[in-house]
Amino acid sequence: MKAHNISRGFTVIELMVTVGVVAILLAIAVPSISSMVKGNRLSTQVNMVMADIHLARSESVKRGVRVIMCRSASPNNTTPTCGGTAQDWSTGYLIFTGEDGNSTYQAGTDTLIRRGQPTQDGVDLHTNTTCNNNLEINPSGTLNEGGTAIFAVCDERNEAHGKQITIPLSGIPRMKSSSIASCDP
Repeated sequence: MKAHNISRGFTVIELMVTVGVVAILLAIAVPSISSMVKGNRLSTQVNMVMADIHLARSESVKRGVRVIMCRSASPNNTTPTCGGTAQDWSTGYLIFTGEDGNSTYQAGTDTLIRRGQPTQDGVDLHTNTTCNNNLEINPSGTLNEGGTAIFAVCDERNEAHGKQITIPLSGIPRMKSSSIASCDP
């Protein structure tokens, strides 16, 4: 009886084919995962802004006072202030009661409700001129603005993947996620 030598393992050619197949699968999967991550970042930002607009609206009705969202370059400072680059809310924002009658946050007279955090890397939050500096909500829940306020949330993929929040004078925000006109409304 002859003893057969049985080799176990892979040949170099089998390993090269396996590595090649894995490389092809990764080349297909990585862009899809990247696109999914970017889409999730946009959705997260839109949901946060929508929730904060709803919060501001409900607080204005509950408290019976005007509530203001203002863009802020320093939302996490001990004493934050309204301000920043016109129509760019990417650095964050403040939500506060406007009890003193003006539209800027005054630590001594206004009640700070929430600090909106800066957007994630690569995500921009821009508004139209209606809410360039701030979004004011009356005690009735309606906007104290001259028209419809628009927030656009985009990344480097621009309008093709951007999302838009519109707030008509009724004060009820709506999201549009398909084919927005501009990332700078």
